[in-house]
Amino acid sequence: MLKASELEIITLSENTSTGRGLIAEWGISVLISAGGRSFILDGGAGDSVAYNVDTLGLDLAPVEAVVLSHGHSDHTGGLPALLRRIPRGEVEIVAHPAVWEEKCSRNRTTGAVRYAGIPYRREELERIGARFTLTAGPHWLTDDIVASGEEPMTTEFEAVADNLLVRRNGEYVPDDMADDQSVFIKTDAGLVVVLGCAHRGIVNILRYAQELTGVQPVHAVIGGTHLAPASEDQVKRTVDALEEIGVRHLGVSHCTGLPVAARLSREFGDRFFFNNAGTRLRFPL
Repeated sequence: MLKASELEIITLSENTSTGRGLIAEWGISVLISAGGRSFILDGGAGDSVAYNVDTLGLDLAPVEAVVLSHGHSDHTGGLPALLRRIPRGEVEIVAHPAVWEEKCSRNRTTGAVRYAGIPYRREELERIGARFTLTAGPHWLTDDIVASGEEPMTTEFEAVADNLLVRRNGEYVPDDMADDQSVFIKTDAGLVVVLGCAHRGIVNILRYAQELTGVQPVHAVIGGTHLAPASEDQVKRTVDALEEIGVRHLGVSHCTGLPVAARLSREFGDRFFFNNAGTRLRFPL
């Protein structure tokens, strides 16, 4: 099992940044380095990823694969610039097949529907080095790091947001976000779970992580929780479940929302931190 001391996680892009010189942009991208191997979850929304990589002086040559948490533009828009920073010729992109669906979202106020999916054709990305591995199941990147694949929904209080749609056969239908996935890392300190947006529910995801990996202690959870639009009941039950699971460190990003993040900060105290662009985590925390 991976030694926690061999793990480092750097957030390349997020809604906010840690300090001067870095760009904040809606979306997320996270660099995971473990035992001499490197992977990235998500490509962010645009130019911020490549800009921040350059500003931080990071070498992406060791990056073996990019995992896409789902097919929304704020997680895929920065892929071209990111691919050009990885001097491998070809880079594996691990994603669920549904990542290429015509994803849309409905404005809750106006009712207007806009395209929200990957802003590039697959062929465009392949021309600059992307090599897609599309699978609904788990994809093990190493013996200890896995892209989760489709995450089962088992809780009664978590659901995909009802304003997320997909266009099929000319009609807009609810998007069940089957492509939602995360990265699970087995360490001797416990599980480290890196989330994109957690559209299928953070508690669903953590319970699946425990089941898939066989590791019960959850050392850290990092990334987007999609609790910004959640009801008070869902937030309360999520907090209770996270305590029951025994999450030791919680670093939220992106779609959590400041009011919920503030609540989580109060509930978790020094176990909580904001995970921003430029945050560099060395384990164990």
